[in-house]
Amino acid sequence: MEYKYEMIKTDEHLPIKIIIHTSDKQHFIPRHWHESIEISYVLSGKIDQIYIDGKVFESHQGDIVLINANAIHSFSVNTGKNRKAVTIFIPYEFINAIYPDSDQIEFDCISIDQKDLQRKKYFDELRNNLHSLVNCYENRESDPLSYIKVTSLSYELIYLLLKNFKVNKKSNSRIRARKHLERLTSITNYIKENYHQNLSLDLLSNQFNLSSEYLSRFFIKHTGITVLNYINAIRLEKSYPDLMNTNYPIIQIALSHGFPNEKSYNRVFKAVYHVTPNQYRKEQRWKSVE
Repeated sequence: MEYKYEMIKTDEHLPIKIIIHTSDKQHFIPRHWHESIEISYVLSGKIDQIYIDGKVFESHQGDIVLINANAIHSFSVNTGKNRKAVTIFIPYEFINAIYPDSDQIEFDCISIDQKDLQRKKYFDELRNNLHSLVNCYENRESDPLSYIKVTSLSYELIYLLLKNFKVNKKSNSRIRARKHLERLTSITNYIKENYHQNLSLDLLSNQFNLSSEYLSRFFIKHTGITVLNYINAIRLEKSYPDLMNTNYPIIQIALSHGFPNEKSYNRVFKAVYHVTPNQYRKEQRWKSVE
């Protein structure tokens, strides 16, 4: 996933998209958003940081975190062992077909530190559904009809969310959010396409006929970070495959992905991974031969 508006495509024959994560390596997914509802469920280990619209969560085994449509979010995990998590995307079209008033609601569905006994029961029901979904999805190769069961469980998932976790959305919030997200999407798509160039706040301001002061405030307000940090997040994400899959010198990787010099690349990389790119490359290659 990249730091942008993201289109979610479901698996063939299925109304939802399921991704099972088992990597023990450190990983960072920069801030992004999409119209799909996203559910993160930790089966073992933990997710060190989930950012959602200005709030930060640490998610452990058994924790469920639902991210509403168009919420800006990111994920960060450190190196760990026996980590397994599932991400489920529920497309807007699917839930809207079932519940036509879906534009008027959202879901209050984060189990972390939940104390209310009734809500804890609701979350237990939801966990049972998610476990069944995962088991059925993992057995799809041995059971060619598993997609029928997954589809059935997908409808049950929507039922549980609507029955137990539905709340009214603030008035007009979707209209305002859509207007802002369309502008934000245009800006971020431009950065994604031109991240390797010498981008600046002034250049972007001229590109979108905005003052640099307004663009700066707008970006921080709706993403929680500065334009420069956004650009660097894209550059970092794009540079990662070259770092891990080639022997290119660090300076070559830095310059080809828009960083002005190796020092700048080192600083941005270290802020996320806590080591320099060269150290990280050596550590990961050493682990791969153990």
